[in-house]
Amino acid sequence: MAITKNNFSLNQNYEVGSVDLTHFTVDFINSMASETGDVTSGSAVAGLQLTRQTIENNGVPVLAEGPLLDTSSQKTYSTRTDCLDSLSSTTTIAALQAAIRALNGGDNITATVSTATVTETKLGILTVNAVS
Repeated sequence: MAITKNNFSLNQNYEVGSVDLTHFTVDFINSMASETGDVTSGSAVAGLQLTRQTIENNGVPVLAEGPLLDTSSQKTYSTRTDCLDSLSSTTTIAALQAAIRALNGGDNITATVSTATVTETKLGILTVNAVS
């Protein structure tokens, strides 16, 4: 008897790598272009480093991060999906948003981040937006 393929389908709506990754975009709303200082040296403009430390202090290891985009107000990060809680009443993404907003007015950041948002996203790069 001949062997035949039965209704083969391929779902490629996910990222493939060594571990399952989740990407999330922090929209600071305001420009973070000047927030490039070093927290450990006491810089008053270390908002980007402070944000990364806040993400990691919430148990979310940053595996990769993209450049500032959209008039330097957005940045996308990648982490392991199994490090995120999406089931409890306060998801990790919601907790990150609250923690980043709480940085507003601190000693190491001058940009206003009190309305920052954190949104889980898929990895997708439009050719018009490709960075070379």
